[in-house]
Amino acid sequence: MSLPGTEVVTIESLRAALEAGELIFHYQPKVSMVLGTVCGAEALIRWCRPDGTMIGPAAFIPLAESTGFITEITSYMLDKLVADLVIARAADPTLTVSFNASARDFEDDRLVQAIVRLLELGIVPADALEVELTESAVLQAGPALSERLGVLRSRGVRLAMDDFGTGYSSIDTLSKLPFTALKIDQGFVLRMETSSKDASIVEASILMGHRIGLEVVAEGIETESVFMQLQAAGCSIGQGYWMARPQPLDRLIALLRGGQRWPAGAIGLLHMATLDHLEWRKALIDALLSDDRQLHTDGLTRFELDPTECRLGRWYNGPGRGLSDLSAFARLGEAHVALHDCAGQITAASKAGGRMAALLPSLRKLTEHSTHIVALLQELEHDVLTRLTVGERTRTQRVLSKRPPPAE
Repeated sequence: MSLPGTEVVTIESLRAALEAGELIFHYQPKVSMVLGTVCGAEALIRWCRPDGTMIGPAAFIPLAESTGFITEITSYMLDKLVADLVIARAADPTLTVSFNASARDFEDDRLVQAIVRLLELGIVPADALEVELTESAVLQAGPALSERLGVLRSRGVRLAMDDFGTGYSSIDTLSKLPFTALKIDQGFVLRMETSSKDASIVEASILMGHRIGLEVVAEGIETESVFMQLQAAGCSIGQGYWMARPQPLDRLIALLRGGQRWPAGAIGLLHMATLDHLEWRKALIDALLSDDRQLHTDGLTRFELDPTECRLGRWYNGPGRGLSDLSAFARLGEAHVALHDCAGQITAASKAGGRMAALLPSLRKLTEHSTHIVALLQELEHDVLTRLTVGERTRTQRVLSKRPPPAE
């Protein structure tokens, strides 16, 4: 394997580079599509040669992976990452930095124990770190991976599946491991403007991630129109050259302090929140109307009555917090709690043997609460559109009117 030019990369030269401190991180900002501000960054490794030449990871990571030297790189670079993170969070105390881990990093528990030790010492808070694993890495890893990822998750560390959609069993993997986010592969995102199929795959991935409670990150955003398409589809976070390229730590800090903003919007997420609520209500009514007593009982037993745990509740207490300055937001929270209180009374009465005729007044009350919630979500949508500048609204309408051409 050769560097640009004639020099061959060997484990010896890579080890020397590591010991000389030539391996560094550049940071690519992640942008909240709800708020239009930087909400995180991904640490991307680079080899900075003594002559100033910057070498990308494709020139040396495959060799490190194939020989197992990658675990030494990860262990060494974790300390550098944490040192950078402490500095960056002085500029933005809410910043989360993600870094890429290899399947080999989880063949033993050294990486997990190193992260746990950092957390126990209080050097960084758990919500400041996110570990990214590609699906291919997950598929290559042994059975101990789930347990080790579980340890990190139990400590509050976020876990993201990178390159989602490129592996062989993405959905199956997501269902078995404790991921908190998925990153849609940039190949699909890059083709959104020219392929209706790729656009549909991205939109379906966003919806699926939302439905199972995962944060969705789209990487590879290179144009404003793709940014706006993703935003309208309900994507939470964007990453790509259109917003910012990978950059040294000092430039990231300058960006954080400069307060740069991108188009903000929550219309896609509000639409999904409305659908989530309507599906919740339908599931409750379906269970109540079931003629099969066992299905009736099982449906009510599994039904989510905690207002913080249903999908609308998770949205309200998560991405929805970006709308907390709007007057309808607090009223929505109150209405949602009232709805769940009513649902709790109905399910308790039904389990106690109450007949449908006796439950009808409470069901009518539930419908009133539900109608009020939908109206508040629509009010929030109106407020978001009103808050946008005329230029942003015009740009949004222009971009969303342009759909990719039909696939041949």
